[in-house]
Amino acid sequence: MTESSAPPSATNGSDDPGPDRSSPGRPTPPSGTPVPDTGPGVADPDPTGGVPVQSVGPAGTAGEHTDLRAVLEATRAEIEEADCPECGADAGQAVEGVCGNCGTRRPAVRDHVEFRLGPGAAVTDRGLRRRRNEDACALGRIATPTGELLLGAVCDGVASARRGDEASLAAAEAAVAAGLTRVTAHHDGAGLDALAATAASAAAEAAADLLRYGGDPNDPPATTYTGAVTRAGSAVVSWVGDSRVYWLASDGTSQLLSTDDSWAEEIAAAGVMSREQAHADRRAHVLTRWLGHDSPEGPARARRFRPAGPGYLLLCSDGVWNHIPDADRLAALLTGDDVLADARALVDAALADGGHDNATVALLPLDPADGEGEWDPRPDGSDDTGPILIPLGDDDDDEYGDDGGDGSGGAYPGDPTRSRP
Repeated sequence: MTESSAPPSATNGSDDPGPDRSSPGRPTPPSGTPVPDTGPGVADPDPTGGVPVQSVGPAGTAGEHTDLRAVLEATRAEIEEADCPECGADAGQAVEGVCGNCGTRRPAVRDHVEFRLGPGAAVTDRGLRRRRNEDACALGRIATPTGELLLGAVCDGVASARRGDEASLAAAEAAVAAGLTRVTAHHDGAGLDALAATAASAAAEAAADLLRYGGDPNDPPATTYTGAVTRAGSAVVSWVGDSRVYWLASDGTSQLLSTDDSWAEEIAAAGVMSREQAHADRRAHVLTRWLGHDSPEGPARARRFRPAGPGYLLLCSDGVWNHIPDADRLAALLTGDDVLADARALVDAALADGGHDNATVALLPLDPADGEGEWDPRPDGSDDTGPILIPLGDDDDDEYGDDGGDGSGGAYPGDPTRSRP
């Protein structure tokens, strides 16, 4: 769920922030502790409750992926039936999620979830001031003839729409599942371009399809989307909305890879205001692109990326980058010793800075030493394309649409805007 500094209005909704947590910092998972990676072909335990990550098969055949839905269901009873963490009163005294004895808000199933899958990790947290967590994350991996393929997705439910939590969960999990399915269907190995398009299209379809199962067509669920597909030291990242993708490295090359689909960025790109002026405006967080039944038609943006040295791709919701927008500051939080600990450190830093929103990250390692690039370099020798276009709602083998060669990723004149959380 996102947060805007603008007051509620017809174009900028507001989520009830709810009570502050009694103290900042990462909440303790219901039970269990993080465990080392169990290796290829074995489902990694989930540290939120000792619940195995749901797998679609061994990593070497059909791949494996995290399953946030399964984790939530598996831990629901343990969390909802636990005594009050503040005063010890039993769950029977709770009224609408609040302890009837001391008034403390009881933990919810989705408040804090962590995943480790192979070399990647993801953490999602409610934050300190939101009533619920409307972010979602997913990871996947599968062996291919040219190396292990990693997939990641982070989605942020739009707070001005109902059921943003459902939209983010559906989109994130559909993206990763679709990518794995496409790899298994193409035994000779589908390319990163095609896989990124498949994942983004699946996310868009999943978010739009939620309206089929009830809801107001005038207020459909909506979510942002960021996705990454990596293999052999190369990656394709894609996005819709203002969740972000960063490159984090210790060699000084850390940078923001995505461009927000927001009022502020479009106004700055048009030269109407400076970027600093636009981001200070009350309309800064109004979205110009999102996923959902009422999303603007047209492609999403993507980027082919191959770094000069090792580092991490960071996918994150704005509950992280609103607090720490600078790529070098984000990179400084990583030790490289343990990917899950590093993911926690990023979320903890956002909470320590105020934690005003849901905070979610996914970290995927990327090292050019792992293999050769999947595409030919550009004429200038760069393997970083800058923003290009990626089709949505299209499950064929077409390449990305042309961006006119200027790297702008295209414009979306006349698109309606959706209120940003």
